[in-house]
Amino acid sequence: MTEPLPRAIDSWQKAELNAAEWMRYWGFGDARVTEGGADSGVDVWSRGALAQVKFEAVQVGRPVLQRLVGARGRNVEKALFVFSGAGFSSPAVEYANDMDICLFKYTLVGAMSPENIIARTFLQRFDATRAAVLRGAEYGDSTERALVLTQLAAALRAVEAKRLASGEAEKKPDSPGQGLLGCGVVLLLTWVCLAVKLGSLGNKIVMAVWIGLSIALIISGIVASSSGSTDEESLTAPGGSGEPFPGSSKEPASAPTAVDKSRQRAGSESG
Repeated sequence: MTEPLPRAIDSWQKAELNAAEWMRYWGFGDARVTEGGADSGVDVWSRGALAQVKFEAVQVGRPVLQRLVGARGRNVEKALFVFSGAGFSSPAVEYANDMDICLFKYTLVGAMSPENIIARTFLQRFDATRAAVLRGAEYGDSTERALVLTQLAAALRAVEAKRLASGEAEKKPDSPGQGLLGCGVVLLLTWVCLAVKLGSLGNKIVMAVWIGLSIALIISGIVASSSGSTDEESLTAPGGSGEPFPGSSKEPASAPTAVDKSRQRAGSESG
């Protein structure tokens, strides 16, 4: 539900309608104006709250609040609201703080402002709840979101397990690229696990930085690993770094000596 639009408050009837609309916006969806008329004790009724609305040029005093408490009777779980266009006296504010009554002052166009600590606390809780609901609507259904994040976490675990198994099979020490890749996967997996546990993707800025850093590490690891593999291949290629061809002797052939030549001639003559 959207915040009530401005309206001219020029009668007690409009003041009561305006108060009822604000209460519906604050979560009391069944709030409605009673049929008792002005000064009947309860001007706006809801299953979860009662309200008194004053359209007077003088501040509301403590007796008005006491009558509202009496009208609530034993239904102490119901919230109490008092709306005034002129404000409240100091004794009324003190009594409202003791009895958990929300005091609101409305303007000539119907806007509301809290007049005591109880009303301010109520608005803070309402704003926090509304923000949570809006975040949930932005990111989709919580059950569906948790399922997607769980699947992503499982996929990341499979990738990490495959990488570790491959590294053990090759019996090669981890390269810097593998370390970066592992850090990126672990960092991303940690965020996914936290999101699944908390049921929320969290702050957008933190989420963007976290995921961006994870992806950067993963890409850097892949690039570094690819570069390392290319270097190894160049070292083992013919002519790459002075390494001998496969099957060739490690020692270079030495030049024939005079003795060797004599032996070769003797063998030729005997033949």
